[in-house]
Amino acid sequence: MAQEYNPKEIESKWQRYWQEHRSFEPLALDSQKKKKYILSMFPYPSGNIHMGHVRNYCISDALARNYRQSGYNVLHPMGWDAFGMPAENAAIKHKSHPKAWTYSNIDTMRMELSSLGLSFSQEREFATSDSIYTRFEQEFFIKMWEKGLIYRKEAYLNYCPNDKTILANEQVIDGKCWRCDTPVVQKQMFQYYIKITSYAEELLSDLDILEGHWPPQVLSMQRNWIGKSKGLHFDFVLSADSIQKTGIETLSVFTTRADTIFGATYCALAPEHPIIEALLAQNHLAPHLIESIQNIRNTNARDRAQKDKIGFDLGVRVIHPLTNEEIPVWVANFVLMEYGTGAIMSVPMHDERDFEFAKTYNLPIKCVIVKDKNAKISTENIQAVADIEEGYLVNSGEFDGLSSAEAKEAIIALFEKRGIGKGVIMYRLRDWGVSRQRYWGAPIPMVHCESCGIVPEKYANLPITLPEDVVIDG
Repeated sequence: MAQEYNPKEIESKWQRYWQEHRSFEPLALDSQKKKKYILSMFPYPSGNIHMGHVRNYCISDALARNYRQSGYNVLHPMGWDAFGMPAENAAIKHKSHPKAWTYSNIDTMRMELSSLGLSFSQEREFATSDSIYTRFEQEFFIKMWEKGLIYRKEAYLNYCPNDKTILANEQVIDGKCWRCDTPVVQKQMFQYYIKITSYAEELLSDLDILEGHWPPQVLSMQRNWIGKSKGLHFDFVLSADSIQKTGIETLSVFTTRADTIFGATYCALAPEHPIIEALLAQNHLAPHLIESIQNIRNTNARDRAQKDKIGFDLGVRVIHPLTNEEIPVWVANFVLMEYGTGAIMSVPMHDERDFEFAKTYNLPIKCVIVKDKNAKISTENIQAVADIEEGYLVNSGEFDGLSSAEAKEAIIALFEKRGIGKGVIMYRLRDWGVSRQRYWGAPIPMVHCESCGIVPEKYANLPITLPEDVVIDG
């Protein structure tokens, strides 16, 4: 007689068997079997699973079943990435509480995953919104604060006026919030930061261990992300009129091309720079400039890099430290406050970005590097493109004829001897901001005390949990 496969009957039978016999639970820790831990990415409890979930968890399920059949003691748990803005917005929409909405969805999705027969442990499960989990998150946070690896500072951040929350650069698409398409603004706010820059050199050097094990392009991308560079950090002194106008005496910059310093024809500032704040506070900028600066501020870093070069002369001048010439200071959309000092020494002949900006605004362009050591060339250069390659110095006073490598060392040494600058190592890597959500997120365990300032909560009081007697109305 032909057998008929009845999925509802057969699968229900075996699912009951697996549950009754704890088939998918790991054995006791003292088991002599080899151990295997198989963990999949936690799903966000949106309410229903979809084919993306099925595809992802069938892979880990196949691995778990294979290792069990091969004699391993397998831990194959499930968890739920339960905190976040989407849950809160959905709860507001459905006139519910985020916790009720989230845990109801977890119940639904757990049942759906179970109905697929996936071999997850049902006794080793948690949600990231469970207090047993956030308790350890909060303990880690406090320990890192005590070690100086977490700090708090004020900075301009991507802010969605509709969702009333901070966004990462990756969450800003064409200048709009990825969730609601609301135009994003740059808002000055306090935020906690994790000091990953303390590990920049260690991260960089350990990439060597991965040579031959990771794809070369991935290693190159990581090295560029960390972005180690050696250069000169120094201050331009503002002109007397500019000091009177701004109340600021110096402008700090960092350059990896000290060999091009004689080719600097202007400085460019990020729109959030303190000099611009001072000009705004003293009403030294025309209304159309204020509006333009605000528009640049409200454009995220990625979009700024892709847009045409835009800038304005601020009417501020600085003194070149070696030639004593006055150099104009501009605001420019391609300069970012979070990189370096938020100000750059612009050498248009030997930097593509500076060159494009100088051409746009008819700023001077000076050639100070040539390929041929014996070349004679005028200071002004009429090339159609920037020459960014290293070579030999010209139009650079006592440093003429030196190679770029020699000149970098010699110029840095001169600045250090005169006490007007120093050689430093910089990294492109930036500290990671902890973007706390509005309500439905792990509470940060720091007490804002009027007398003591910001102090960590006592370990004995953890976990700090969210109040549940609140009305979530948006």
